[in-house]
Amino acid sequence: MRNALKTLMFVSALSPSLISVALARLWDRGPTWDALWYALAGCVGILLIRYIIDALRWNGETFQVSLKKIEANDALMLGVIVTYFIPFIGKAADITVEVVLAILTLAGIALWMSSSILPNPVLRVLGYRFYKAETANGVVYTLITQRDLLDPKQVKTVKRISGSMLLEIV
Repeated sequence: MRNALKTLMFVSALSPSLISVALARLWDRGPTWDALWYALAGCVGILLIRYIIDALRWNGETFQVSLKKIEANDALMLGVIVTYFIPFIGKAADITVEVVLAILTLAGIALWMSSSILPNPVLRVLGYRFYKAETANGVVYTLITQRDLLDPKQVKTVKRISGSMLLEIV
């Protein structure tokens, strides 16, 4: 189940790209039903991210952690943000619902099988930061937190998102 949450959280990071498709459709064809559905799906995906974080806070497995090293892990976010603007390049002329569902399915499969994960720009807008964190016994995690971390000893209690991801509770 935890892998499903991780995958769902990061596939939903593509939600703003659906809003971009809606805007490109609106720009190209004027108000249409598919523009409305793309915008609605994008907004639902963004709300889903917030729901998943809240559900993890309330129901996630809590444990103590001792970190020996942390480093910022936001560098790859630029690549995800670029996908938000791709629909404007082609004005989304050939993008259909089936193509969008196929892309989201392929992204979901890739993220499900991956142990590392890209930072989520929507979470960044909500004030979360991403760190590569190494525990005292050498295990490396992606740590999501709402604080700027300078010292690994600042992190005491976390919730497990998946085998490779933690959410700090402050």
